[in-house]
Amino acid sequence: MKRALLASLSAVVAVGVVSLAGCGGSSSDSTMTGDNPGTWAPLEITQSANGTTLDMVVDQAAIFTDLPDSPTVVVESSDSAVVEASQAEGEGEVTAVAGLIARSAGTSTITVKDTSMPEDAGGASNVIMEFTVNVTAP
Repeated sequence: MKRALLASLSAVVAVGVVSLAGCGGSSSDSTMTGDNPGTWAPLEITQSANGTTLDMVVDQAAIFTDLPDSPTVVVESSDSAVVEASQAEGEGEVTAVAGLIARSAGTSTITVKDTSMPEDAGGASNVIMEFTVNVTAP
């Protein structure tokens, strides 16, 4: 009886270890849970995205993590049917950061501007950063 119980427990432990091993992987994909990109943790966009191309999947979200904290900073999308931009909102304890949502396959240019600055002041620009987003279907 003890031998049968021990064999059963060993089988349960072995199945549990195999199941947990299947959950492993690199830390880069640990935030992707499920097949719907809308359930994944959002991509974090920093100033280093300036001048680059970001790849997203339809329904995937992204947030800006280091934009200046100013109501005059706006995020624009050249094609909101492909990538929808949202603005930072709120003050004090309840705030929302600016972000993006990939809506459909295609390409959009994202421009972040400080509207308190002139668009062109002797060669200087009010553009804080600009990059391209390529969106593909999941």
